[in-house]
Amino acid sequence: MIKQIPGSHKIIQAVKAGAGKTRETEGINRTGGTGMDTEILEYYIEAGRIASSVRKQTLNTVEEGGRLLDTAEYAEELTRQMGGEAAFPCNISINEIASHYTPLKGDRKFASKDLVKIDIGVHINGYIADTADTIEVDTNHNRTLIKAAREALNAAVNEIQEGVNTKYLGKVIENVIKSYNCVPMTDLTGHSMERYIIHSGVNIPNYGSASYGNVLHAGDVVAVEPFTTLGRGGTRRGEVRIYSLVGNKDSKSLLYQKLLSHFNTLPFTRRWMDEPDKLDNMVLKLHKYPVLMESGGCPVAQAEHTVIVEDKGCRVITA
Repeated sequence: MIKQIPGSHKIIQAVKAGAGKTRETEGINRTGGTGMDTEILEYYIEAGRIASSVRKQTLNTVEEGGRLLDTAEYAEELTRQMGGEAAFPCNISINEIASHYTPLKGDRKFASKDLVKIDIGVHINGYIADTADTIEVDTNHNRTLIKAAREALNAAVNEIQEGVNTKYLGKVIENVIKSYNCVPMTDLTGHSMERYIIHSGVNIPNYGSASYGNVLHAGDVVAVEPFTTLGRGGTRRGEVRIYSLVGNKDSKSLLYQKLLSHFNTLPFTRRWMDEPDKLDNMVLKLHKYPVLMESGGCPVAQAEHTVIVEDKGCRVITA
């Protein structure tokens, strides 16, 4: 029912070992600057090291004629070989597709002029690192979009410390993006993460006039991810290829329990299952991540790092 994923027994053991633990009770040895348990910090640092390496190596494999599915499976297998687990399916979003696209069997190949975003998630014992970057196949027509995303990311990271409001970070991101005569994707945000939770409630907007904002605290783990375009900056939704579990963890559904034992509450994809059609019977127990595209059909670039907030600055774990 579930494909045997190498190393998946580690997830099952981690779920059992972590039952009943909270952020406040997982340890008493704290690090200076973050207030984070030292063992948890080590998990994050290792997840970040692996994610950074996988991102760089995967980007180097992208070439005209290569299959998207081969690239995604390469990234996921490399993650396991390095001692991590995929925190979500490798996202390969091309051109106007901004996020949540993971390839399936029979998917397309890379073509010349494609603007390719590779988004990698790695976890160690449930502690997540999330990172992304963008390249163009064979050409440099969108180099300004890519540079704007990377520079906006760097500028925002340089402002992160305890007490900063994420709305202010959105203004920093927007100012940099507009300085390149590009447009921020206003429907897409950075996000906080907690153990086995990829989006844990805090959002980092990519523009300054957002109606929301949160104050960051030492020990918070956040993914900062500016998206740039020359289009409208809004999104439209497409098909669903990625899911995560919601609802009652005590459900008696055999499929639900199998998915829970393999993935906990982290996102997964149909291609990781032997019988993906059975997901259709779990409509009320699944969160769906639709493919998100730029509303006007214009290309999108992305850059992303995960950081741990400190009292005076932050620690980038995916550089």
